[in-house]
Amino acid sequence: MRKPICLGISGGSGSGKSWLAHFLKKRLGAAAVIVCQDWYYRDNGSLNAAASRKLNFDHPKAIETPLFCRQLERLLEGESVEAPRYDYATHARLKETRRVAPAPLVVVDGLLILAEKRLREYLDLSVYIEVPADERLLRRIRRDVEHRRVDLEETLRLYEHCVRPMQERFIAPSSEHATWIWRQLEDEGFPEDLLRTLEARLAPPSAALRA
Repeated sequence: MRKPICLGISGGSGSGKSWLAHFLKKRLGAAAVIVCQDWYYRDNGSLNAAASRKLNFDHPKAIETPLFCRQLERLLEGESVEAPRYDYATHARLKETRRVAPAPLVVVDGLLILAEKRLREYLDLSVYIEVPADERLLRRIRRDVEHRRVDLEETLRLYEHCVRPMQERFIAPSSEHATWIWRQLEDEGFPEDLLRTLEARLAPPSAALRA
């Protein structure tokens, strides 16, 4: 059995990481599985409202990285895992888990995956999505208002105190570790190019010989 390919997708908040991951999953079907770094936020359900406002979800310490690494390693070894579920409303980890089965391509999606050396060691390939800050902020505002019911003032507070400083400190510098930097607004063809690259790597050796 061939070792799965592990693809990391990183970039700032609002850059389109989830979009690219789901684009690949939709096109590759059962050959791909997605694992999100967001699932591994630490359990903060015991915090009061004042303490919850101080949480910084863009800092590496917000993620339970050892658990993430253990489960990713098991997936790459061909085992299913019970990944955690996180409730953003209560900041708590739910009792229910999500079963994730192994696949030939494991897509790891997250803000900080290239900033963590332990995680980078599992990646065979990686993409850093580069999008101008003003565009990412506009997307975040639309997402928060339309899908997460977060008011504008709170979105801007988080952007000023967490999102922007962590982007500058951790996320943007991590792009130096990426296999590809996708300048999204300049290169509309990158997703299809990436898909073709992955399809070629996932093809059985016999198919390559026939070609």
